[in-house]
Amino acid sequence: MACNPSPTTKIPARSARFLAAFILASLLFALGQFHRTSGSVLSSVFATEFTLRSHQIGVVIGIMFLAQGLGQIPSGILLDRYGARRALTAMGVVAATGCAIVAASGNWGVLMLGRALIGFGFSAAVMGGFKLFAAWVSEDATTAITGRYLFFGMLGGLLATTPLTLMLEEYGWRMVFVFFAAGTATVALLFYLVVRDAPPGTQILPLRKPESLKDSLRGVASVFATRKVWPLLLAAPMLYTPVQILAGLWALPYLADVHGLNPLERSYCLVVLIIFLSLGPLIYGTLDRRLRSRRTLIVIGAMLMGLDFLLLALFGHVHWMLATALCAFACGLSTFFMLIMAHAQSLFPASYSGRVISTIGVLSLGGVFLTQSASAVLLGAFPEPGATASVTGYSVLFACVGVIGLGVSLICRRIPRAD
Repeated sequence: MACNPSPTTKIPARSARFLAAFILASLLFALGQFHRTSGSVLSSVFATEFTLRSHQIGVVIGIMFLAQGLGQIPSGILLDRYGARRALTAMGVVAATGCAIVAASGNWGVLMLGRALIGFGFSAAVMGGFKLFAAWVSEDATTAITGRYLFFGMLGGLLATTPLTLMLEEYGWRMVFVFFAAGTATVALLFYLVVRDAPPGTQILPLRKPESLKDSLRGVASVFATRKVWPLLLAAPMLYTPVQILAGLWALPYLADVHGLNPLERSYCLVVLIIFLSLGPLIYGTLDRRLRSRRTLIVIGAMLMGLDFLLLALFGHVHWMLATALCAFACGLSTFFMLIMAHAQSLFPASYSGRVISTIGVLSLGGVFLTQSASAVLLGAFPEPGATASVTGYSVLFACVGVIGLGVSLICRRIPRAD
């Protein structure tokens, strides 16, 4: 039965019960972030293992984001109907199954199936944490908790840098996915055993009757039908694209093709990108509490990110340290999407929180699949012997992302203020 906790009975975020829930939710998010970030390292591994061309690499890496995007709507409905505990546990088992299939894959079709299940399984990780925090902590503490959650969760991307490179050399990619299958299943089980959807003793306000699937789908449709959220929906397909173009796929090939860095050197550079990606939510969260206008902060963040990509397109080829710095700042600036998620929730009743986030998420992650696939085609138009693409190809790609960032900034100027 769907239910809503009374906000007057929420317990402090420092309690041991909430800390355990926070840690396990962060671990699930971190595991998902590992897979989202690992594309830069795994792309060359899969290309060699299955003899893939550039456009095939884009599809193999991007299919996970498409599945994750398609999983947003059912995940949001599951969260609203059954709560974070059961929804995240079930989806975690799906992700673990996907890891096992990847480990056993004998061709790139099976590989794509496994990566699709991984993406679908982790589709509830971010919004599930948001849903859990909304039930456990007061509204004024939610932004700070969310920022910390994103910080620790995004640190999972660090596993996809030097540690992943070393694990691949030591154990091989198949055994690495066996490890992650077992680890994901373990965390999902602990989540079910330890976490509760609301604080103990919380007054539960049951709905008059359980919400039907038809009612849930109508709730999703109502998000699209709400005019004031249209600017957010228009910007959504490009929210995750910048960071996934870099940390998720092309940063390491770029550093190899343009600057000649070896795999270990590239992994060190990726560590810097992930650190900035993790710090971004903390900084945005702090600024959000201190500034009066969240909309202004979103517009500035998107504009600076777009300008950073344009600088990368113009000057990234000069030196690898400059390229790494510009990529790192782009990753950090791109995390303004957390503010858009929070703002979108504020435009709707609390009972719609799961499906509001999922609606934005399905557009955002679907956009990642489309733009990653398109980026592979674009780079393929600028071939370079012995490389994925030429310097010109990468510059054109980064310039396109920069223009997109500036476009998002303009769109976000029309975001309404919360009631």
